[in-house]
Amino acid sequence: MHEDPEGIEITKTQGHVSFSGRSVLEIGCGEGRLTFQYAPQAKSVVGIDPSASAIAAAKKRIPRNLLQKVRFQVGRGEQMDFPDESFDLVFFTWSLCCADIPAMGKALDEACRVLKPKSILLNIQASLHQPFHKGMISYLLSRNWGPSSEDESDRHSRLALRYASLVQRKFDFIAEEEFPVYTYYDSVDEVLEEVTAGRKEDYRALDREAKQHLREIISSLKTRKGVRIQENAVLTVLRKASQRGTQKVSVRVSGNRHRG
Repeated sequence: MHEDPEGIEITKTQGHVSFSGRSVLEIGCGEGRLTFQYAPQAKSVVGIDPSASAIAAAKKRIPRNLLQKVRFQVGRGEQMDFPDESFDLVFFTWSLCCADIPAMGKALDEACRVLKPKSILLNIQASLHQPFHKGMISYLLSRNWGPSSEDESDRHSRLALRYASLVQRKFDFIAEEEFPVYTYYDSVDEVLEEVTAGRKEDYRALDREAKQHLREIISSLKTRKGVRIQENAVLTVLRKASQRGTQKVSVRVSGNRHRG
């Protein structure tokens, strides 16, 4: 599996924000796939992720030239022990949308707390507008046209950003851009393994005709580089508002979600 080999995510991000000379906190860093693409320009980088195995893998992958400026540790965006106003940039990399709904608000509160005045918050996640075949396994398994849990969590994270900015006035809106991101697989079987992960029993329950239909759909996505799966992403750029423009507003929210 080759995720975004074209480097579209970082190219689009750097079109709006420079990492040069900035202290960066990346929330949801995983194994450092995006971290190592911008870290050479940054002053320092701290990457956190709730997965201990992902953090262990990220630590092993740190290039020698980045050992003095990149640090990885297990952690969650909604509960951080970093000092107030300690980062120039906070980057949610496909992670805000992975939190439960109440945790989304807490994570944005924490991001605001650890950001220096007028510093930048970035959020990259799945767009609400996806290619026709995105999520095909979910539709085949659930056999309905209602929104999936992924659709809902992506929508709620977008609402959380708007609430923190427009209602709480913690952030000022700077820019937003949507773009496609491609992942390439070497075979149809590899795609099936990925899209059915965690839903093996549901997949086995499909009849023979449905399984063949799914394979045909995946086969139609073959290119010279491999089987190409497209996901549309959206990058949102916010700036921490001045203290005079910030107000506290309490709200009760309940709900749950998923992703990774």
